[in-house]
Amino acid sequence: MGGNTEASTPDLSGKVAIVTGGHTGLGFGTSIELAKHGARVYIASRLASKAEEAKNTILEEFPAADVHFLPLDLADLGSIRQAADKFSQHESVLHILVNNAGVMCVPYEETKDGFEMQFAVNYLGHFLLTKLLLPILLETIESVPEGTVRIVNLSSDGHEKLAPKHGINFSDMNLRNGFSVWARYGHSKLANVLHSKELAKRYAKIMSLSLHPGTVRTGLSQGPLSSTPMYRFIKPLVELGAPGPRKGAKAIVYAAISTSFNINRDNGAYILPVGKVSVASKAARDPSMAQDLWNWSERKINSLGY
Repeated sequence: MGGNTEASTPDLSGKVAIVTGGHTGLGFGTSIELAKHGARVYIASRLASKAEEAKNTILEEFPAADVHFLPLDLADLGSIRQAADKFSQHESVLHILVNNAGVMCVPYEETKDGFEMQFAVNYLGHFLLTKLLLPILLETIESVPEGTVRIVNLSSDGHEKLAPKHGINFSDMNLRNGFSVWARYGHSKLANVLHSKELAKRYAKIMSLSLHPGTVRTGLSQGPLSSTPMYRFIKPLVELGAPGPRKGAKAIVYAAISTSFNINRDNGAYILPVGKVSVASKAARDPSMAQDLWNWSERKINSLGY
């Protein structure tokens, strides 16, 4: 599967989308493309000034764009609940949820809720946000064609290359000891793929996909640069010929809206750019691991009052 993204882009007038981290990098590229095709886009970000700057940039290029700022800090479970509540106060439908925001190879740090930063921001925060928005997503299904309500989780091929070989490390989810920043990143990205797989099983009428967007030149490389000094020598080779965020985001937009996907065939799929249904890692294809991760996540957020 694959093809020209423009040819597969339907008119999105009347559609509502949330893009986490929608103010920068691939998130911004996704936000502007969705807005360009008529969607009402909520840029979910913890940085109000950056979100407003992104909104103004979109409006300069597309004056008719319908873009809004949604305050969201994925490292803070309380902020996530507030964001979901605020969105629900303004909207009764949600067609597209792009769980894009993320951090990469940052030094070991725990959030105030006690979770390792990469795991919290890249996965668990999105798990809670998705859970809180599921009632609206399920309500939206009733009034639109099958397969048009979608959740896209941004993963990475690092879910296979970097995560612990046995998969999710339930005995130490924070990977405190004996693991590198790269392993923690891969761990979080494996969780993203498993999240989509389990969503597809539990909510078969919502199209849930995970995606490796490919190598794209974004600010995300600052994490590897600061954590691994040698990466500055490797970076030019890694990013050789890589597109910028506007072009790179087309893989995300394709996953979010392309009519080429079939919900009965592709729900839960792992996607490579552009629009290619692929085979995820062995751990990512383990249904028991997906279920166990879901159950662990629910227990954790429930124990904290969410």
